[in-house]
Amino acid sequence: MKLEHKAGPDAVRELALRLYPTSLESFREAISNSFDEGSRKVEIQVSLNEVVMEDYGEGIDDVERFRSYGQYSKAKVGGETIGMKGMGKLSLLRLGENVEFRTNNGEFGMDIMMTPDEFEVNHGGKDKYLQHRGTQIIILKPQDVPPIDEVARYLDKVFGLRIAMGAELILNGVSLSSKIDATEHFLFRLKGGVDVTGNLKQSKTGRGTVDVYCKHVFVRSLLIDPGRLFSGWVNCNELVPTTSRNEIVEDNAYKDFIDHLREYVAKKFPKKEENLTKDELLAGKELDNMLKNYLKDMKLLPEGKLPMGKGTEPELNKQEGKRKEKQKEEKEDEEKEPEYVKEHTSPKTNKPIKRTTKTNYGVLWIDQDAGNDKDPLFFVAPNMCVRNRNNDLYQFSLRSKPALGPRWLRLTPYLARLAISINPHSKKWNHDELYHEMDQAIRYFLKKREEL
Repeated sequence: MKLEHKAGPDAVRELALRLYPTSLESFREAISNSFDEGSRKVEIQVSLNEVVMEDYGEGIDDVERFRSYGQYSKAKVGGETIGMKGMGKLSLLRLGENVEFRTNNGEFGMDIMMTPDEFEVNHGGKDKYLQHRGTQIIILKPQDVPPIDEVARYLDKVFGLRIAMGAELILNGVSLSSKIDATEHFLFRLKGGVDVTGNLKQSKTGRGTVDVYCKHVFVRSLLIDPGRLFSGWVNCNELVPTTSRNEIVEDNAYKDFIDHLREYVAKKFPKKEENLTKDELLAGKELDNMLKNYLKDMKLLPEGKLPMGKGTEPELNKQEGKRKEKQKEEKEDEEKEPEYVKEHTSPKTNKPIKRTTKTNYGVLWIDQDAGNDKDPLFFVAPNMCVRNRNNDLYQFSLRSKPALGPRWLRLTPYLARLAISINPHSKKWNHDELYHEMDQAIRYFLKKREEL
């Protein structure tokens, strides 16, 4: 005998309270559902007494589908449908245990009360519960209500592109605005003919970070190439956000997307010119040699590549790239540089085109001003190591003060943290394992310097 899984109300509470980090996600999920129902306008009223969200979409017409979750029922709609699993409505239970849906689908009306235990449904004429076609959500005496300005900033970030494209969000009577340039260009095509669009621009203040959207809804910002002067946004509907929608599932489509995006910006935008001091150059050379030996001994050489662009990089690792021509000729017959072969499609055809980029599977050091929001030294997959020049700890480490010890020693803890982050298994380590590996890396560097 085979029996289906059966979830109780405790599972609903767990999903509602644990799946989404904050109650801000409750507003995002409700508004996403409104957009999926065809509404171009959503009105939100937030106070300590009640939360009301009202749209002008198609309304709810299938109670069975509405009360279901975890079945990917919405994903079949296709196009720009934001929701996938039907679980977003559960996030509203963060705001209160009684969530009322008043809806008008043009044929009949319904009043649906959702609690962690059940749905109570009442039917009536189309105008009985709501005077216009659409859906209204009411939560009385809400819990964990964020400040209004925090809600406004969050919604402007998540739906800023949609607002710039014509959607209207009204929060407590004020229409939210967006400064995003919604002009959308074709950027490149992934395997299978998946188009990636966006708006990337050269910028003197750009830090090589892009805002990534899926279905024109913000998911997260990604550091793509910190050595280049650009900023902007990209949209790829093939990407799959995690269930909480705050991250992206790192599947094959995501990896293909990242490879193409890095190749695109390398060709499109120049590298920024750095005026490094003598101390910075010497410290950079020391760090590179220490890391290179660690990666070689630990057999952790990353297999990434950085495409040829408008910059001056001849290949991935500048130090390795400066081998003498005579040494290359002597080793050419015995040892060839490995090649990275990448299949992709051109903008005009789905027929795969092969491109070959030479790489020595090394790492490329990049200098960037990322401030104290980032570590003094940090790794950007698959092969970039960043020296965060205006981080105060990095600046402290480079001081010309012998009493503080040699610069390499001051930077060792940060170098160790960077080194272990290159290990692909590091994402799976718990805190104890992470600290243990970091201590081991510090011991390695100290032993190489004959300090241990």
